[in-house]
Amino acid sequence: MKNNDFDYTSHQDEADSRAESKKKSNAFDNIVKIIVVALIAVFLGLTLLNSFSKKNAPGGMPGGGAPGGMGKMPGGPGGNGAQALNTITVSAKEMKKETIRATVKINGDIASKMEVTAFPITSGKITQLKKNLGDSVKKGEVIAYVDPSKPGATYAASPITAPVSGTIITLNVSTGDTVNSGTAIATVGSLSDLEIVTYVSEKYSVYLKKGLPAFVSLVSAPDEFFPATVETLSPVVDNQTRTIRLGLRLDEDDSRIKPGMFASIKLVIKQEDDTFVIPKKALKTYNDKDCVFVIENNEAKRVFVTTGISNDSDIQLTSGVKEGDVVITAGSVTEGSPVKIAATTSGE
Repeated sequence: MKNNDFDYTSHQDEADSRAESKKKSNAFDNIVKIIVVALIAVFLGLTLLNSFSKKNAPGGMPGGGAPGGMGKMPGGPGGNGAQALNTITVSAKEMKKETIRATVKINGDIASKMEVTAFPITSGKITQLKKNLGDSVKKGEVIAYVDPSKPGATYAASPITAPVSGTIITLNVSTGDTVNSGTAIATVGSLSDLEIVTYVSEKYSVYLKKGLPAFVSLVSAPDEFFPATVETLSPVVDNQTRTIRLGLRLDEDDSRIKPGMFASIKLVIKQEDDTFVIPKKALKTYNDKDCVFVIENNEAKRVFVTTGISNDSDIQLTSGVKEGDVVITAGSVTEGSPVKIAATTSGE
């Protein structure tokens, strides 16, 4: 009987212990839940407080901006909030009348307009050179002598004379050389009366005419341009090269420019004066129409335009803008974008 009492008491104690542990576990879970709820409430309270503070702070969101603040926000003066953060820095150009040229890049050679070759009147050996390369000569002056004699015979030396007055620009023989009546002894030309010879593709033939301006650069002066004018124009197209020969005259004499030099030429085929010009990169399209963005009240405004001639870098605007308009030339903007100008250029 005692053993049964002992077993009953043990089982009761164990049940009581489990019940007590369950109560403690439930109490702990409740405390954790209370703490989590309290933390969430604190977080939400701080968020609402922060939002309320921003809304009512000077220079902050709409309705509470303090006078004199930076920027312009709807609902209150001043402030440098969202609009200041979204302001786009751009480059711009003020519209003023200027000149634009459409050019064709070609190459040419500088030559003397007057070049005449001297030939001997008989065969023989060059016995004496009277002139050297680069010397000036007058018409009829002796350049060299040829001895036409053969073994066993004696003849007087035959002179080779300059056919025109000028400068010896080529000298093709030396003393002792044997020549005949077909040998080119020397070339006499003018160093001041120069011509630039070039050839232009037939696709530009509709624009070609005498008097067209051009700008010439040389290897010896790559950053300098020498003005020139079309003086001669071939009336036909070469059927082998499909080009037209042009002769250009330099507008001013320059001792640095010499026959035989290589010339890089920008030939002006079209020119418009007193017009508006923008960089090509400033021209945009919207609904398949050309447009630009101008600045009005510190905002970008889309304006539709029509265009004219262009070159490698610029394009003409024939309508859509007026004198004094400021056109955005660099910067990613859309209609109504707030902008500030980093750099402004003016038409020349």
